[in-house]
Amino acid sequence: MSVLSRHSRRRGLAVQAGASPPDRADSYCAQEPIHIPGAIQPHGVLLVADPSRNLTVVAASENAGQLAGSTASNTLLGLPAAQILGKDFTATLGSMAAAGELPGEAPWETGLNLPGGAFEAACHTQDGMVLIELEPVAPRDEEEALASARALQRVIARLRAAGGRLQDLARVAVEGIRQLTGYERVLIYRFDRDWHGQTLAEDKVADWEQSLDGLHFPASDIPAQARELYRRSLIRWVPSRDAVPVPLHRDPIWEAADLPARPIDLSFSRLRSLAPVHLQYHRNMGVDGSMSLSILHEGELWGLMVCHHRRPHRPSPGQRAAAAALTDAFALRVGSAEHLGAEEARRADSQRLAELIAHMAEAEDVSSALTAGSVTIASLFGCTGAAVLRGSGVDLLGATPAGADVRRLAAWLRQRGGEEIFHSDNLGSEFPDWAPHAAIASGVLAVFLADDRADMILWFRPEEPSIVSWGGNPHKAVTESGGSVMPRQSFERWVEERHGHARPWARWELEIAATLRHAITQVVIRSLTRIAELNDRLRQSQKMEAVGQLTGGIAHDFNNLLAGIVGSLEMMRARVAQGRVTELDRYLGAALGSANRAAALTHRLLAFSRRQTLDPRPTDVNRLVASMEELIRRTMGPEIHVETVMAGGLWTTLCDANQLENALLNLAINARDAMPDGGRLTIEAVNARLDDAYARRHHDVAPGQYVAISVTDSGTGMPPEVVARAFDPFFTTKPLGQGTGLGLSMVYGFAQQSNGYVRIYSEAGEGTTVRLYLPRSQDEASADAQAPDLPAAATAPEGGTVLVVDDEAVVRMLVSEVLRDLGYGVVEAKDGAQAIRALDAMPRIDLMVTDVGLPGGMNGRQLADAMRERRPGMKVLFITGYAENAAVGNGLLAPGMQVMTKPFAMDVLTAKIRSML
Repeated sequence: MSVLSRHSRRRGLAVQAGASPPDRADSYCAQEPIHIPGAIQPHGVLLVADPSRNLTVVAASENAGQLAGSTASNTLLGLPAAQILGKDFTATLGSMAAAGELPGEAPWETGLNLPGGAFEAACHTQDGMVLIELEPVAPRDEEEALASARALQRVIARLRAAGGRLQDLARVAVEGIRQLTGYERVLIYRFDRDWHGQTLAEDKVADWEQSLDGLHFPASDIPAQARELYRRSLIRWVPSRDAVPVPLHRDPIWEAADLPARPIDLSFSRLRSLAPVHLQYHRNMGVDGSMSLSILHEGELWGLMVCHHRRPHRPSPGQRAAAAALTDAFALRVGSAEHLGAEEARRADSQRLAELIAHMAEAEDVSSALTAGSVTIASLFGCTGAAVLRGSGVDLLGATPAGADVRRLAAWLRQRGGEEIFHSDNLGSEFPDWAPHAAIASGVLAVFLADDRADMILWFRPEEPSIVSWGGNPHKAVTESGGSVMPRQSFERWVEERHGHARPWARWELEIAATLRHAITQVVIRSLTRIAELNDRLRQSQKMEAVGQLTGGIAHDFNNLLAGIVGSLEMMRARVAQGRVTELDRYLGAALGSANRAAALTHRLLAFSRRQTLDPRPTDVNRLVASMEELIRRTMGPEIHVETVMAGGLWTTLCDANQLENALLNLAINARDAMPDGGRLTIEAVNARLDDAYARRHHDVAPGQYVAISVTDSGTGMPPEVVARAFDPFFTTKPLGQGTGLGLSMVYGFAQQSNGYVRIYSEAGEGTTVRLYLPRSQDEASADAQAPDLPAAATAPEGGTVLVVDDEAVVRMLVSEVLRDLGYGVVEAKDGAQAIRALDAMPRIDLMVTDVGLPGGMNGRQLADAMRERRPGMKVLFITGYAENAAVGNGLLAPGMQVMTKPFAMDVLTAKIRSML
């Protein structure tokens, strides 16, 4: 197999999912059975009993007759086990089977005297049957068992005195096993995380020249299904590899009635015969008798204690028991021995982790806590580089691949799914695009910081080139021409230089990474909770400050305006009383001027609060700016050069054209005030596509297509603190009395209400650009969409009836007077209920003029919809001083509907009614 092939295996805290599939040799070996079905080794006897039939024998090995002396095997079939093995033994066996106390991993072992001699019995259950294995015991076995127990005590004492190094413990263990069992060679075979094996220690007789010490063996030599069995069944032995297997005979009655058409499962049977490929492997190695014992560490298969003999060799039950006990004693020392070399590094990293967590708990930003200071994530695990990924950003520390390559790795890791922690010491074999980075980052440890897997921490380790001595060429052919599996034939040392592998990640390193992840999660959650609490308090404080600022500004401006209105009216009353009527026009003009300024202030407040009623339509910005250019030039004055730059092929935008004109005029006036000594004003319009990346950087922006309208001046500019507050209501840098602070607020509210955005780009002394983004419309602007409403002809139309609905009697009276002066019939109503009754009583109503806010539970828009169900063609004019968008259809008016905002001039109302009728 290839030395770079890998297998997925659970190690530490994560599963290396997504690794390369098992190598070809392992795949072929995995197809082979681990034993010959329906046959056992001849050094023992096997009986299969059915507990549901009072432990009746339903199968027996062909040599089972030796249990009763010279009885034929077939004569035992169908007999109760008690008749063959004795009542006491069978009663105990039956009760243990019923209680589930005969697992295959830990069979019940006991001695048994039968007519055929003394036997060692090992019993377990499998597939509902009880398997009873009986091995003849020689007279000397009891003496050997006692000697083995004494020898075991001495070997365990040497094991305790061997110190903590794994090599020293392994050497004592193999010497002790060989002394206890009499095998010619004993070795400890250790698995790595890819299931390749290595001989960790070897003890052998001097005349056996072949040595396996230090050699590596590919995973295919012990395929996956065998490794899984070795994890559960802890001891196996073969007295003679060339012994002829003994077949099993089954009771025909039992087989026909109940037995499925498959062999009896001998997976946990110690007498099971071995697969031919396994026996041939031993034959090629020169091994005849053999035994292997599983070394388990923390429930996983860590390695094997392997015993070889060049001739047939059968250790006694006592010798095998002593070997199993010594293997378990060695397994108990494995953990401490492996941790001994890494303990100092583990303690140092634990200290660094504590410092990092303490720093992180005090820091305002988690990323900076991880990447700045005397202790960072790069201080952990002896790594040479690290990275923190937050969204699309990446912070690199030490020797790492480029940021773009790290982001590609992160994307690959996210797609894998599954574990919270990923680790690999040979990433190039799993992620082929990573091979060019092997020199500095063959080893990767990744920790995902949340369930969405967006943010993560990565550590990198460079490759550590090494020389691997294989026991024969690991790239051997695996099949003959006939397709059967070929076992290893050569065990000569085969040297290979290995690249692309870093030092493996230790279990304690994974645990520290998991602790850091938990700490980050807790810190972030705690920080977010604290931030949310502080934001709530800040919003409440800002809300109260804004309300105070807003009400104070409104009170200031309206008091000034009301003083002008009330004072003018009082002067008019005084002059009338004095008979000086010739002076009334001056006071009348002052009162109207103050009232109009109050109306303008109200419109700006509505625009800022996004409560103004809009009439969005497809608008040609090029045409709109061209129509305003002369007005803007006059407003700017001769000292300011005005330039318009309109893009060809400019898209149509969806907005209220009148409000866009107001916004541009406000921006132009602000620009003029910022250029007291003259300068340049540029109005530019272009098509703009705002992509996902831009939208992520600006939380209030939705990606899409917009028309971008920029107003740029060469004036004094604004510092950052002024830009940050530019859209606040009543915030102004102008002297008292020279500005209300609502101009930019109105522009901001109009943009937001139009599903657009506004941005300010400015530096002190460098001028200012205000850019409006308004959404693209897929419809073309109509030719007259930009034309202002023109007064109709002075002559009154020919008759007609108008329904006027308003709860304000004065407004209702004024509108009705205007309509009567125009020659229309007028019907008045103060709420929706009166209006519907009037409609039912009138055969003809041509127009309804209604306020939006009406008492009685029905607003103007709801009234209009109800009227149109009765009179589909009836036209509606909404008049409103304050209206939510929803009140008029979320800002969109149906055909035949128009809107005017209060207060309005009577001549404008006249023109609007004439245009509708």
